[in-house]
Amino acid sequence: MKSKILYLIVAMVMLTATVALSAQKEEVADEEFAVTEWQIPFLNCLTGPIASIGEYLSWSADKAAEEINAAGGINGAPVKIVHLDTGVSPEKATVEMAKIADKALVALGPVPEACILSAMPIAVKNELFSMTSTTTYEYAEQFFPWSISWYLPSEVILPPVTEAWARLNPDMKNVVQFLEKWACWPVMADAHTSGLESAGVAVTQVEVPVDAVTFGPLVVKALKENPDGINLTCNAEKAAKIIIELKTRGWEDMSKILVFMSADDAPLYTTGGDNINGVMLYNLIDPNCSTDRWLNIVEAFKADHDGLEPFSLVTNYYDSVYMIKQAIEETGVTGNPALLKEERAKIRDYCYSVQDFQGVMFEWDMKDGVPTNKPAFLFKIEDKKKKLVHTVRP
Repeated sequence: MKSKILYLIVAMVMLTATVALSAQKEEVADEEFAVTEWQIPFLNCLTGPIASIGEYLSWSADKAAEEINAAGGINGAPVKIVHLDTGVSPEKATVEMAKIADKALVALGPVPEACILSAMPIAVKNELFSMTSTTTYEYAEQFFPWSISWYLPSEVILPPVTEAWARLNPDMKNVVQFLEKWACWPVMADAHTSGLESAGVAVTQVEVPVDAVTFGPLVVKALKENPDGINLTCNAEKAAKIIIELKTRGWEDMSKILVFMSADDAPLYTTGGDNINGVMLYNLIDPNCSTDRWLNIVEAFKADHDGLEPFSLVTNYYDSVYMIKQAIEETGVTGNPALLKEERAKIRDYCYSVQDFQGVMFEWDMKDGVPTNKPAFLFKIEDKKKKLVHTVRP
């Protein structure tokens, strides 16, 4: 009996010593750990039908990383954006997210919405905070708190935009909305309709097939409704070609054509050319901003994109990278893999409720993952540039 008791005592002492030694080693490891590079994976559409959007989203994230590294990095270590192609394929996005789910500290994307729906459940399951900064609130909020919305709900921010457009054209009473039923665009189209109807404008919808390549029949169908206004909720290439078809068939008042923000992309300008002069467009950035940071982006973007001005989503992942930097530095995140779960949560909680965040254009607060005070802007296109007409504040 005595020998059994002695054995138990010895075993307990050895176990206590082992635990203490292990804790001591872990503490030393924590003290000695120093990150050499902050890697941020970005699940983005680098190939496929919206690769032109993916290109400038990647460009903007890389631009932020370049600036941060030039200023000394994050806590003295450089940051690197690791680009992973979703190819607009839910299956591919799922595979790429699975590769990073158990090791990434934080992630950007996925892009676009079909990839968000397929890949974000993996991020949520693994408690990986991934910043879906280019989608609507309606998609992002499904994955709170492991995602974040870059925008107010569509029903809050978009109706005042189309209502303002209608108020600027008081004789406009009958609008045809060309809608491409893709990703979050139907939800945005509903918000457009809500704002127009609030201004006393009737709305008729004409569906634009995703695979459409010619637009004459669609325009003829729309003109049979005798519209005095056109709202384009379709991709940039289609929007430009529809505008050209409208002009060919006698449309004259270009200010009564409104292009939605997602079509503010290179093909709108390269395909549309002079045909889009006078057309109205809205987005959630103001390219006429005069901050030094923004002017630097404009100059660099033009140099890399044949003189074109930055498009509507170019600030989203630029600001996202800076928000991650701020979260890491303000919360004491070390990048130590042994603290991965704890430090993921620190970044999530910080971004989810950050106050007075200084974006490249304006300052805003986040409340429960949603911005509280971001404006929207209405422009007139003149010589491939956007002239500010009206600002909408929530």
